[in-house]
Amino acid sequence: MTTEVSGNPLWDGAGVGDQLEPYEYMITPEMLDEYRRIVDNPKAAYPTVAGRHSLRAWTNRYGPATLMNVGAESEYFNPVVPGKRIRVEATIVGKYIRRGKPFILVDSVATDEDGRMIEKSRLVGMTAKAEKPLFAEVANKWEKN
Repeated sequence: MTTEVSGNPLWDGAGVGDQLEPYEYMITPEMLDEYRRIVDNPKAAYPTVAGRHSLRAWTNRYGPATLMNVGAESEYFNPVVPGKRIRVEATIVGKYIRRGKPFILVDSVATDEDGRMIEKSRLVGMTAKAEKPLFAEVANKWEKN
């Protein structure tokens, strides 16, 4: 567990090992069809972005626009089955400060209602500073002086 303090209430208050509230949703045949149409792949098996699972678990607890996805890793195990509920469980597994910016690591696991592992993912997120909007940190890179 880190003993660093960032001055950011979200980062400072989030504890490594904290379990985020599990949530569920259902993949409908229409969602799968729409995804396949968008990616132009009639056999595409996974109609969501795994980084979204961890981010949604975070925002369910801390609110929107509090963590920006700056990296994600995913491992897929089984395709989703339309009509089956997906359960997502997530945990804060790390946090650190790099170049003065506070980062959080959130791992999530998604299983279907039959207990089949769908995916595991890790989100690397940068937390918002109280005095700046979340995306201001990244926007500064592209601003011209």
